[in-house]
Amino acid sequence: MLTVPRIPTALATVVIETFFYGIYVILFVASVYLLFTAQARGLRPPRSVWLSPILSGGSLLFIAITGHWICTVDRLFLAFADVDGGLDPIKFYGDFSQRSQIVQSIFLMVSLAIVDVLVVHRLWTVWSHINRYVMIFPALTLVGLFVSTVGVANDFAQFKPGDSVLELANGWIIAATAFTLFTNMYCTAFISWKLWKIQSALKPAGGRSLHSIVAIIVESAALSTTWAIFFVLTYISRSNLRFLIDVTPAIIGAANMLIYVRVGLGWAHAPAPTPMAPMRFKAPRFNTFDRGEEDDFKAVELV
Repeated sequence: MLTVPRIPTALATVVIETFFYGIYVILFVASVYLLFTAQARGLRPPRSVWLSPILSGGSLLFIAITGHWICTVDRLFLAFADVDGGLDPIKFYGDFSQRSQIVQSIFLMVSLAIVDVLVVHRLWTVWSHINRYVMIFPALTLVGLFVSTVGVANDFAQFKPGDSVLELANGWIIAATAFTLFTNMYCTAFISWKLWKIQSALKPAGGRSLHSIVAIIVESAALSTTWAIFFVLTYISRSNLRFLIDVTPAIIGAANMLIYVRVGLGWAHAPAPTPMAPMRFKAPRFNTFDRGEEDDFKAVELV
């Protein structure tokens, strides 16, 4: 077990989370700007931009991540200035029944849930017209994550001074992380596989290769997955580094926004204002009842 003092871990958490939160805010603002720019140039479908997952889901994620960061900073001041005159920050950070701790944990779990929902939405966008049974597994992992969120909040609320911190919500937190890992790995694999097949089988009708989209999705998922594995290992080893879990919302938020920004930059540099040009491919549509049907255009809108 790697022994790291609790207070240095808490201070490091504030610094690291603030750093990644700053990156996340920049990426969020950039993604929204690129979204409206693409809409104005006709590079997105004519439906309302307000219905885009970038804006609707992204805004909810922004609220959750910002709320979590505010709680982190607030708890720093409570520990070192307000509670007992800041004389015993270890006691403060060791009391997981505090309202600020519970609220912070809820923001964390909600952030995980929103990111997972956005990932599952991408899977639905690619697979819903092909095989909806693909959605069963991620739907179950989402339910598991929601149940784990309730379990974590309940365990924190019942914590009493003197209880073992090492055993606090141990199973629920690991379960929540596992569900998130399964969701991301499953959805990324199926999205990448389907887009790869589309790129290999269809003739490009304009825009860039879908291979670049696959690379963007895989790279962003790899960042979230690496962090989740690191956290699980620290939690299993019962190291105080597990308290760096509070950095999680900012990291997964930044990884999620990286997808939107990099795809959005593709929109921004599109050569012609043809609707959906960066993501449009021409393909024969096979129908077992009418094989004489004309070729159809299929558009894959991931964001």
